[in-house]
Amino acid sequence: MVRVVAYAHELEDSWAEYVQNTESSNISHRLEWRYVISESLGHRPRYLVALDDSKVVGILPLFVVTTWWRAKYIVSVPWLDYGGVVADSDDVEILLLDEARRITEEEGAKFLELRSVSAGSVKMEERLDKASFILKLTDNSEDLWKSFNAKLRNQIRKAQKSQLYTEIGGVELLDGFYDVFSRNMRDLGTPVWGKDFFRRILSAFPQSAEIIQVKKDEDVVAGGLILSFKKSQYVPSASSLRSFINLCPNHALYWSVIARACESRFDYFDFGRSSWDSGTFNFKKQWGAEPTQLVWQYHLNKATEVPLISPDNRKYRTVIGLWKKLPLGLANYLGPKLIRSFP
Repeated sequence: MVRVVAYAHELEDSWAEYVQNTESSNISHRLEWRYVISESLGHRPRYLVALDDSKVVGILPLFVVTTWWRAKYIVSVPWLDYGGVVADSDDVEILLLDEARRITEEEGAKFLELRSVSAGSVKMEERLDKASFILKLTDNSEDLWKSFNAKLRNQIRKAQKSQLYTEIGGVELLDGFYDVFSRNMRDLGTPVWGKDFFRRILSAFPQSAEIIQVKKDEDVVAGGLILSFKKSQYVPSASSLRSFINLCPNHALYWSVIARACESRFDYFDFGRSSWDSGTFNFKKQWGAEPTQLVWQYHLNKATEVPLISPDNRKYRTVIGLWKKLPLGLANYLGPKLIRSFP
């Protein structure tokens, strides 16, 4: 008989094996996030495991997010684009969701948010404002290059002619990436995650997390975080300096990662999520990947409607405008303290 239990350390190997061998799992289900997110962002993990005797047949990573104004949310998984249930059957999915709902009520949380790739078997409230872009890679980068339209190829060539070059490495490149990333987040009016958060990611995923920098002479003008999982590479965070945007540093960054992924025999490149028809949405679409609808699912407990805790929400417009005017040092100090309330 299948039962749902709270994750315990003795299940570590079984969890990792299940994630690696189950087709529907994604990078958010890796157990390392339990440590990274709890230690860096302060969210309390309540991971669930479905067991048939001693065999893992389903998992659901959950975090209790407590905001500075003392509201609570249950999220699977904060910061990442993905999350939700992985289960061997609809019956197991239902058991895991029943326990997640119970935890939501026990914690007095406003809602449960599952960042699902697609809708499960259980009908829930949904948000459909996000899409991801997954590019099918070829066995070599030259074949993929030929599939690009002339405009995209010209933009990549412009970056090359501007003598932009890339470096890929580990924590030794973190400072350069973070300087660009934090400045860009301030300019967008968005609180930034702390540098320590990215340091913990690099430490927790030593074989599958990297930093890429785009440089002009000795100046870092763009940077990104690269994560590998199974046969995919994923860039959840990337930024460039606006003063260099006419040199196409974003094109240099993504083409470098994509070409390298082809040569390393990855099957897919994941650009990460964007709001439909946004600027980043259109940038990613030009690479030839079709948008894939993300279905974020909700159980509403104390909330009366599906939340939109996002810069896209009109009620945050004034705050965004003020944040853009903050000195960079102050924004970098305050940002990590605030952003944890907006998972």
